[in-house]
Amino acid sequence: MRYRVNHITDYIYDSPATLCHNIMFQIPHDFPFQKVINHEYSIYPKPSYEIVRSDFFENKYLYFSIEHSHKKLTVVSESKLELIEPEWMRVVPGNTQPWEEVVDWLKSDQALNDIKQFYLESEHVKLVDGIREYTLESFTSGRPIMEAMLELNNRIFSDFKFTPGFTDISTPVEEVFKHKKGVCQDFAHFSLACLRSIGLSARYMSGYIETLPPPGKPKLVGADASHAWIALYIPGLDWVEFDATNNLLVSDKHLRVAVGRDFADVTPLKGIVYSSGSQKMRVSVDVRNMDDIPV
Repeated sequence: MRYRVNHITDYIYDSPATLCHNIMFQIPHDFPFQKVINHEYSIYPKPSYEIVRSDFFENKYLYFSIEHSHKKLTVVSESKLELIEPEWMRVVPGNTQPWEEVVDWLKSDQALNDIKQFYLESEHVKLVDGIREYTLESFTSGRPIMEAMLELNNRIFSDFKFTPGFTDISTPVEEVFKHKKGVCQDFAHFSLACLRSIGLSARYMSGYIETLPPPGKPKLVGADASHAWIALYIPGLDWVEFDATNNLLVSDKHLRVAVGRDFADVTPLKGIVYSSGSQKMRVSVDVRNMDDIPV
């Protein structure tokens, strides 16, 4: 499957901004089941300084600054990606090893620190009261790890309601758990908290997924959005991805951009702006299956 992604972010300032510093995590990179065909970006007005770097997790990011007066900032990121079906789609979940064995392995010297770091708490993933007990309803004694994770995924999908506007990035996991409402990043953070509460390593995945219109309706340009899901480390399978928002074992329709401990590590666009007024942000994301586009 080949996809084209167009991600546009506009900041409109009530009063002119005299200076801004920004970091953009919208540059995809290769994964075992994903190849980057092309990526380009454009920024208006033209930055005074810009550079692409790699972070601790090997994500590519763009730093740029605009050091002159402007009332609007527009960042356009365009990607073309090729995806194949991951190996884990052909695995029988009941044949994977018991989850406790994975916990014991993570505590051993055999597990690399690059994997172990993802079983720790992070800024947006706190191990609050009740989460471990919620998780153990699915992760019963001796249960195969992938089978248990699929059930947990299903329970989160069933128990929590997708409610745009109910939360923002500052909403803690505790509130999401209490009200059982939120959006994809909340479901991802809650999933991570569940898995880390029992000693498993899981990381935050940032990217996109194509949203399909109802039958007979045209697809609206810009109707998609950036998306979040999680990856659980399973020895022998590597990082296996799950999407609780859509109750999916991730296949070849999720487009990966960056990985981290949580949203704070891979915020699509963040920065500091010097302005005396308020600002508005507009985001438009369009994901197209290139295989469906006539040549």
